[in-house]
Amino acid sequence: MFRKKYGPASGRLEYGPGIISEQHSDVWTQDLVAEAEFVNPPNSDWSYGFVIRHPENTRLDVVGVTGNRMWYHQTRNAGAGNGDYPQLAEGCVPAANFRDRNHLFPVAIQEIGLLFINGQLIDWLDLSHNLDYGNVSVMAGFYNGHTSEPEFENFIVWTP
Repeated sequence: MFRKKYGPASGRLEYGPGIISEQHSDVWTQDLVAEAEFVNPPNSDWSYGFVIRHPENTRLDVVGVTGNRMWYHQTRNAGAGNGDYPQLAEGCVPAANFRDRNHLFPVAIQEIGLLFINGQLIDWLDLSHNLDYGNVSVMAGFYNGHTSEPEFENFIVWTP
């Protein structure tokens, strides 16, 4: 059974040159259910979503969407000599399911993840590469050049 450990929280993810803007939940977990509703900035130079299983600056997983209707799942393990963010999965969010406000709902249980956008299952995520306990955050500005500052509402995290 999952219990609410954080939220609801709302705010704006402010742009900072060369950084991923984050609102940390300070919830340290491996398995989680999280959600937030994001308000799209007026242009398409934005990305937002979640950072999960982030125990330190060298390791994390990111799931999110961009202003071009693309969803993505990337990881980072700089401690293993991988300072880049390999793309693990990506795709296009169906136009009928992409709105001015998007509700993202990631689930992570052991090696399995799910990403829902606006109530629709977008894809299964392979999380077997990162079974760490770590922080859960909403984030923006994942891609270089994404300078818009999206707002988020009802950021909530549940854990077992």
